[in-house]
Amino acid sequence: MVGPGAALILALALASADDAFIAGYATAILEREFPGTKASVQVRNGVIYLQAAELTGRDRDRAVSSLSRIDGVRAVRVEEAPPVTTETESRPTWEAFPDERLFSPLLADPRWAHFSMGYQHFSRSDFPKLNNAGVVSLGELFNVVAWRPRDAGEFTFGLEPAIFALFNMDALSHDLVNADYRLALPLEYRKGPVALRTSVLHQSSHLGDEFLLDTPTQRINLSYEAVDLRASCQVGQFRLYAGAAALLHREPSDLDRWSAQQGVEWFSGPGLLGEALSPLVAVDVQEHQETSWHGNVSVRAGIEFLNPRKTRRRIQILLEYYRGYNPNGQFYRERADYFGVGLHAYF
Repeated sequence: MVGPGAALILALALASADDAFIAGYATAILEREFPGTKASVQVRNGVIYLQAAELTGRDRDRAVSSLSRIDGVRAVRVEEAPPVTTETESRPTWEAFPDERLFSPLLADPRWAHFSMGYQHFSRSDFPKLNNAGVVSLGELFNVVAWRPRDAGEFTFGLEPAIFALFNMDALSHDLVNADYRLALPLEYRKGPVALRTSVLHQSSHLGDEFLLDTPTQRINLSYEAVDLRASCQVGQFRLYAGAAALLHREPSDLDRWSAQQGVEWFSGPGLLGEALSPLVAVDVQEHQETSWHGNVSVRAGIEFLNPRKTRRRIQILLEYYRGYNPNGQFYRERADYFGVGLHAYF
């Protein structure tokens, strides 16, 4: 018969053995999935304490997701203050042209700067009268400088040019209908699962010459400067975000200033094909004072291909559905419903 003291000692020994097993398994996962990364774990009573200063953004989220699936793990906690090493101390406080993207792209936002091409079938398009349309976006974030104050997260400042074009595929020459030109100056910040982004931007919108010849209309000289602020937080496999924007100088001058944005994104846990492929779903909702705060809903879902060691570069094949006011600049007061498919690339 085992006494209370012996039972306690046995329980502690078993718990210690389980913790050692989990620590070994977790270390093997980190070495396999993130080779060359300075990452370490400690396990106490089934709780993994992950110290990984080099793992940021999606990499960190993938690591937490992978470790959470180990049998016997009760929780995974990321320690923001890892042991100081020579490499950590030598990491530059300032860096020119950093690679990191601190605020991940909003995948269902119809006006996020990136490279894409797609097809849209309109079930409703009050004006212009569209049925089958092609869309192209050309844009990217170019980080200029990074600042990393110790124990206070990381900042980046950059340039973000973009063009968004809409084509009428039913016209004989696939007429250019509308083109929006944008230049933004974004400042981004990230610490752990929380990221912030603010930017000052200019946008102007133009109708295509062939469209004007075929469809006589009064062109709106739409042009404005704006400032926006967005915040996002990663919660397990979900990312939640919200933000607002205000127009500064604008033409026409009676254009209402304010707009709001909210959304959620979901990525699966560890991907397929050696982390190179994973499904995703994203929902974006925007409201504008100009259109009486009616919600514009954009939903995208599909698969993403990436190199796990270069997670900024990725390609997505996404189905999409949109309902609300037309996101193409010249037609911002017109209703539009469409579904489609697109190829999206981030560099």
